[in-house]
Amino acid sequence: MARRWIAYERYRIIHESSLEGLIAEGVVTVDGTRFIETQTLDGLARVDLIGHIETASGGILHVSKRLAVRRRYGRWHVLTALYNYHARVVRNGGFVDVFRYDNAHGDAGTLHRHIYDSHGTEIGEEPVRLDELPPLSRLVRDVEFYAHYLGGD
Repeated sequence: MARRWIAYERYRIIHESSLEGLIAEGVVTVDGTRFIETQTLDGLARVDLIGHIETASGGILHVSKRLAVRRRYGRWHVLTALYNYHARVVRNGGFVDVFRYDNAHGDAGTLHRHIYDSHGTEIGEEPVRLDELPPLSRLVRDVEFYAHYLGGD
């Protein structure tokens, strides 16, 4: 998907309807994400999407995204500036890391994926082009797959 500015209201609707669909399918059991808006005297200055999503088989996707904002045509538009998706599986009373995407060390050009073995030990990183980053709904399905495969609690 091309990286582009999108109306904030539309962004929220897409996010919320996507998760509602996954809940209706039984993939997601808890949507613990929320939007945090930072305001200035000029209006909306920044939006953060933070929290976690729990899946039916014991997967957890921690989400932390920072959205840049701008006012255009009388409406607020957003563009994701920082990504952090960290997927874990609850197993044997603990957690097993299964994947993580982030660009915490720079702009979107530094986006990368942390790779873990089946025991949750990091074994490497690989760069990811922004247009290769799966949408949130795919990441939720992926963590659910891993949770099912690894026998999450």
